[in-house]
Amino acid sequence: MMNKGKTAEKRNLGIPLLTAAVIWLAVFFTLYLNYTYSLPLLAVIVIAILTLEKKGIIDRTYIACIKERKLFFLAVLIGALLLPLALSGKPYALHIGVLVCVYAILALGLNFQMGSADMVNFAPAAFFGIGAYTTGVLTMKLGISPWLGVMIAAAITCVLGGFVGAPTLRTKGYYLSLVTMALQLIFSLVIVNIKAVGGPNGMPGLPGFTIGSFSFHQAHDFLGLRLPYQANYLYLALLLLAVLLFVAYRVNLSSKGLALNNIGQDEVVAGCLGININKEKLFAFCIGGAFCGIAGAFYGHYMSFVGPDDYDFSKSLMIICMVILGGMDNPLGVAVGAFLLIGVNEKLRDFADYQMLIYGLILMIALLLRPQGLLPKRVRNYELIFHKKASISHDKKDETVLSVSE
Repeated sequence: MMNKGKTAEKRNLGIPLLTAAVIWLAVFFTLYLNYTYSLPLLAVIVIAILTLEKKGIIDRTYIACIKERKLFFLAVLIGALLLPLALSGKPYALHIGVLVCVYAILALGLNFQMGSADMVNFAPAAFFGIGAYTTGVLTMKLGISPWLGVMIAAAITCVLGGFVGAPTLRTKGYYLSLVTMALQLIFSLVIVNIKAVGGPNGMPGLPGFTIGSFSFHQAHDFLGLRLPYQANYLYLALLLLAVLLFVAYRVNLSSKGLALNNIGQDEVVAGCLGININKEKLFAFCIGGAFCGIAGAFYGHYMSFVGPDDYDFSKSLMIICMVILGGMDNPLGVAVGAFLLIGVNEKLRDFADYQMLIYGLILMIALLLRPQGLLPKRVRNYELIFHKKASISHDKKDETVLSVSE
């Protein structure tokens, strides 16, 4: 019996490795190929996700990856290290990869409000722009380091999230959506008319990130490969996304995540359970604003330019669509939604006249056929997530009992 158990355990070890390999291969070929092949590949990915989810294969794969999460994370890390090297000859593909990471962070920030607490926020692009303009002013006008500028931008957008969220505590549903929509429109109008930040021309010349003599805005040679500067930023973007994705998962599994879910389902019941509704809503606005501010500051230094066109109302709608398409209240699903929509959006730049038409059709079909998203939220299983810690503590407890009995 022990041999059979060990054999089954060894077989399960291949699932995390295979899953990580499939994920990175899909990302690589989607970014590497041109639109003639990458768009059909994206369609195949969507169909495969729906088919596997219907057959329950995704659930079993998810459980296997959670049980062997150290091996899975190691395989994902190796893939993340190899991806920029494999795309070294494709600067534009690397650029799309950076954009996917940036918008995935934005979608994660919005997911705290829209996915967890069911508060539809039409102003994520406003916080995105506030983070970018904040670090732009700090680095261009005051000469502050870009790294410090990102941290200050995150703090400012976090505080502004609280200030914006406070007046909306008495509103919900459509009224909350209208308030945030007005905020987005106000930001777009104000930023265009402030000459100190460039007005409609924006702020060019933002400095890039540096570590000592190493500049992220310069090409470097590594293992005989000439890596364009986009590869440097892709490594940094993947690291930032991994950290914030971990934070999002921890919040989702914590008491904060449970409280936000209760508020999203029924505020009256949540109040009866002793949940401080106003406090939790402000928390969702603050942490979501911080995520958007970090993404905006990083994006500004990567592009070396901050302009109003990158933070208008259409960008907010795109971020909302990412959350809906990927799967609300599921951080991994939100990241998948960002990957699919940014991939489609960038690959259709050759058809600028029909880009929004095709983009709208894709969203309409997806929302009609799959309103819960490609990867809908899952029931929390704390026993599965913490099964190793529980088994270790149980073994120690048994050893203590045996020693006492002896």
